Amino acid sequence: MTYPAAERAWHLPEAELPIAPDILAACDFDELIATILLRRGFNQPSAIRAFLDPSFYTPAPPESLPDLTRASELLAQTVRRKGKILIWGDFDVDGQTATALLVDALQRLGAHAVYYVPQRATESHGIKVERLQALVAQHQPDLLLTCDTGVSEHSAVETAQALGLPVIITDHHELGESLPRAQAVVNPKRLPLGHPLRTLPGVGVAFKLVQHLFAIFGQTRHLGALLDLVALGIVCDVAEQVGDTRHLLQLGMDHLRLTERIGLQELLRVAKLPPETLTAERLGFTLGPRLNAVGRLGDAMLAVELLTTRDRPRAALIAGSLERLNVERRLLSRQVEEAARAMLEADRSLLQEAALVLHQPEWHVGVLGGVAGNLAERYARPVVLLGGNGAIVSGSARTFGDLDIYAALAQAADLLHTFGGHRGAAGLSLAVQHVPALRKRLSNALLKQRPEALQVPPLHIDMLCSLATLDTDFAKRLQRLGPFGEGNPPVVLATSNLHVSHAATFGRDNEHLRIVAEDDDGRTLPLIVWRGADLAVPEGRFDAAYTLSLDACGQLEAALVGLQRHAPIVVESESALQVHDWRRDSDPFARLEALRAELPEAQVWAEAYNRLDFPHFQRRAQLSACKTLIIFTAPPDLETLRAALSITAPQSVHVIGAPPPLVRFEDLLRQLTLALKNALTHFKGTVGLAELCGAVAASPEFVRRALDFLAAEGRISYQEDSQQRIQLAHPEAAAACRAESEAHLKRMRAAYEEMEAFRRYFSLMPLKLLLKPSSESAP
Repeated sequence: MTYPAAERAWHLPEAELPIAPDILAACDFDELIATILLRRGFNQPSAIRAFLDPSFYTPAPPESLPDLTRASELLAQTVRRKGKILIWGDFDVDGQTATALLVDALQRLGAHAVYYVPQRATESHGIKVERLQALVAQHQPDLLLTCDTGVSEHSAVETAQALGLPVIITDHHELGESLPRAQAVVNPKRLPLGHPLRTLPGVGVAFKLVQHLFAIFGQTRHLGALLDLVALGIVCDVAEQVGDTRHLLQLGMDHLRLTERIGLQELLRVAKLPPETLTAERLGFTLGPRLNAVGRLGDAMLAVELLTTRDRPRAALIAGSLERLNVERRLLSRQVEEAARAMLEADRSLLQEAALVLHQPEWHVGVLGGVAGNLAERYARPVVLLGGNGAIVSGSARTFGDLDIYAALAQAADLLHTFGGHRGAAGLSLAVQHVPALRKRLSNALLKQRPEALQVPPLHIDMLCSLATLDTDFAKRLQRLGPFGEGNPPVVLATSNLHVSHAATFGRDNEHLRIVAEDDDGRTLPLIVWRGADLAVPEGRFDAAYTLSLDACGQLEAALVGLQRHAPIVVESESALQVHDWRRDSDPFARLEALRAELPEAQVWAEAYNRLDFPHFQRRAQLSACKTLIIFTAPPDLETLRAALSITAPQSVHVIGAPPPLVRFEDLLRQLTLALKNALTHFKGTVGLAELCGAVAASPEFVRRALDFLAAEGRISYQEDSQQRIQLAHPEAAAACRAESEAHLKRMRAAYEEMEAFRRYFSLMPLKLLLKPSSESAP
């Protein structure tokens, strides 16, 4: 979580348009899903269906990628003539999965493929010419095929061409000033911004190439068996989940949960993670670190072997090795992170920069990327960590938010020995004496991207809710919006007025914090702060922002992402009206009594309650000018709300918005009938429309339609004058018209549904929109 959480402002949900019927239908009539998607900018039913269900999405054809058709045909020619293919991959998880996918796919076609993945410690990223020459001499390949690398390897491609070796590059990293002179360069960054294939990671590019290749050979039935690798690479490379990338991830997650890949089965076993409980988040936090550990601290060739082997004992042996390397990675990462934080505490001036650039000679460069990501989240800015005690130091960069770390590094290219990557992550090396200059240059570049880069961005809240709302069904509904990740962040919920029941650290190294939050009704929710054991437990009342999911045992799990001291949400409108939002309080009556004790002169607008039992409640017809208005029951329509505000002209409004005591259609009609009988008996049949509406907490439209229905039924007769006074009378004897009666009943039910729909919107929509004066409203 961003540190410190209490300093991060909250961006509360913006107003959304009423949910149109076709939008609601696209969400399978789930208002929760529809509300969140509308707030996130989804306003077309077709886009919503494609987002929620991959079967409604139309993927872009593979040949949309530049050079892909040429690459596929060249591969097909090599396969047909039994040529040997040398696959050159990369040691991160995207590179591992891309390499494994190409090996698996080519083996299914009967091709002869060998692969190589460079070691992080001795070779770093890219294609080293000396190693390439040695591999060509050893294997005598007929084609060089890269994955997740190659787009900047001009020298290596020239060397391969000089050796008579055709080259196909598949990569997704940022393009340089020119492309290598390969036979094909397949890279989604060659596509325009917004193209559905542009955010594919390396494994996604490899899959699209194989998709076209399999079509040539009539083997597309095997594509599904490769999707588990695609999902693993997308998640662990933190690829932006839009377009085809999200589509492939959705399909891949389903295949991962049922994977037949022996290596993944063994890796899940050592990680103690049941495959049926896999989510993108668990994938990134469990399998990802284990595969990254072997790529960063060991030999990534083992990872590719694990992902392609059909030998279970061998897979179990490799999975055990990865587990041991992961333990080592955790230890090294913790040491580096503690040292980095100590540097920042010792020199607070470093926190004045838009990027944190830190160097220690003893830091293991293999773990710097993961630690940089953790620190970027903690300090809410990009981080560059560098290790090495020679003249040239190297390391990793990770961004924060929407800042482009690759573009910022490009602005300092003259200081760098090497660099490469994409907007979210990069690797680099430079002369050690240039580290201070890099810090300044990088910070200036980031401030040009976003002048407010030094400010912690606000936390966007998707929905406000009480603990009473939360259950496993609610969490399962939220999961429909997944997989979550870059481009589709987890849904952030917020609950107000909580206190700590108890708290404790947990985890293998007690590095995590669990805070059990409790509301006034005794409901509790465990809030987990990952890597937050050092953070202070909140005191007193607080509001919490969190993401909600189900743990491996199917129980609710909430990850804390923000804290604020508890206070009602106050919105200043243009007319200086102070609005206090209490709609999320779990006990409306307790809140009302507290407000009345604090504000004894306040006027309480509440309808449909018995006047003898609640003499302090005012219905709309009894409202008068006041300084403070408490809206206890949710109004039935916008016009009634605006009219009440016009009459009372308050300086301050406290909104509780509880449901009225009459909710069911039948109860409403029965109570209205009693009110009409009372008017006929005691007031000579004369009653104001507002008085009838207040008696049942209903809209004028509903009451008028109800009067029409009762008149058609032959139970009353009535007239309404220009002053909205109703004159009732007993009807003359006449047979009721069934058809007319049914038509009025239908209109009355429609008015009831509109009233209930408005109350649902009233509970969700920002009050700054609802409480605008009518002159400011849209027509």
